[in-house]
Amino acid sequence: MKLTLLTTLLLAPLAALHAGELTLGAVFSDHMVLQRDKAVAVWGLADRGEQITVEFAGQKKTTIVGVDGKWSTPFSPPPVWPSAPLTASTPKANS
Repeated sequence: MKLTLLTTLLLAPLAALHAGELTLGAVFSDHMVLQRDKAVAVWGLADRGEQITVEFAGQKKTTIVGVDGKWSTPFSPPPVWPSAPLTASTPKANS
């Protein structure tokens, strides 16, 4: 009992550090290359129920994070993917 309580008290602050953190999948990085004429899904992690807005290549998509903390949203393919920034945000991050 004492070990379980001690472990819980030690690990609880770590959960708070992760709370509210919006992250993109590791494959999304500088200089990534996308295949022409193919749709692209952008995904990541955040707090469950959070609204995520992703902007990329002139498109803006909004999705809600699932109970497992995962989110994903598809982007329609333009004839050629432009060199463009990819941004993901939450209303919480903007306040």
